[in-house]
Amino acid sequence: MTRADAVLLESVASPIAITTRDRGAVLFFNSAARKFFDLPGEATDLPLFARAFYADQRAREGMLKELDETGAVVNREIEFVSLSGRRFWGLLSATPILMEDEPSLLSSIVDITQQKSREAQIAQATDQLRAQAAETQLLNRELQRQQQVAIAANRAKSDFLARMSHELRSPLNAILGFSEIIADDLFGAAGTQRYQNYAQNIHDAGAHLLALINDILDLSKVEAGRMELKTEPVDVKELVRSCLPLVAPLAERRGVQVTVDLGHHDLTIDADRLRLRQIVLNILTNAVKFTLAGGSVVATAEIQGDELVLDVADSGIGMSQEQLEVALQPFGQVVTESPYAQVGTGLGLPIVVSLVELHGGEFEIDSTPNIGTRVTIRLPRQQP
Repeated sequence: MTRADAVLLESVASPIAITTRDRGAVLFFNSAARKFFDLPGEATDLPLFARAFYADQRAREGMLKELDETGAVVNREIEFVSLSGRRFWGLLSATPILMEDEPSLLSSIVDITQQKSREAQIAQATDQLRAQAAETQLLNRELQRQQQVAIAANRAKSDFLARMSHELRSPLNAILGFSEIIADDLFGAAGTQRYQNYAQNIHDAGAHLLALINDILDLSKVEAGRMELKTEPVDVKELVRSCLPLVAPLAERRGVQVTVDLGHHDLTIDADRLRLRQIVLNILTNAVKFTLAGGSVVATAEIQGDELVLDVADSGIGMSQEQLEVALQPFGQVVTESPYAQVGTGLGLPIVVSLVELHGGEFEIDSTPNIGTRVTIRLPRQQP
């Protein structure tokens, strides 16, 4: 190729350069190449050397090595430096030629600066994502460790409560029995009425403490996974009616009317009779406790599909959302105007929720201040 032939490359839109192979002297730059390297005027009149335009001289050495091994250079990524010092990336392809009997290279360059910039941004984003993923993995491991610690601590707590509750019930039964004997003058008069009153107070306090211990024992058994249901066919109608005499004295003292509507259909389901009775009794007692004189409590039950739906609604003082959250927490005591609201262990609703879930059922509660509360329990008719 002669210099006259090289002039034909001037019209090519891509940057074209002809350089000597060994010396690296620039023999020809077309106009696109001159613009590419920020060269003023006719760059061929300047004593330029190609190696001056390589950001890293080793890149040119690598290009020549590839040329020796394969006979050509195809799409090699190289970082260049323009005459003004601007750095950019180009995709260089080169073919060996003879230029006026001197071994030379005919090179074309494609600007890939924006592509390399995007690649760098993607690489940086990828590194950040990897770092975040590694940090998230570490956090997950720490959370799993803390969860295991919390589970172990909760299990230890439940075991402790279960053991202590069991050990405390025996002496409490003795306290209750002896206080009843003294209060009833079973072996003769105690001497003064005051002693009998004291004995009755001891009995009442012991009964309250025993109820608390029984509730703690039940809750701890559920939490520890030690409570097993003894399922059998249970007539819910008969069970609900058997609970009414137990809440009747409190309802009479409070001036609250309790009614039930159990329909005319069979309401037999598979359940633990004792635990189901505990559920119904707790809900009815709570409804009466939070209903003022002249109010009412209505209990209904029906079969819907494969479920028994038990509903207890009262026209009581109701609770706000904040009070509901307290009532559903173990030992939660809701402060209300009902004089019986603080009488109890604060475990009634949590135990009900646990026992319902143990039966594979669902517990729902809806309450509005000064309007009332509705508790809905859904239990499967058959246990797996």
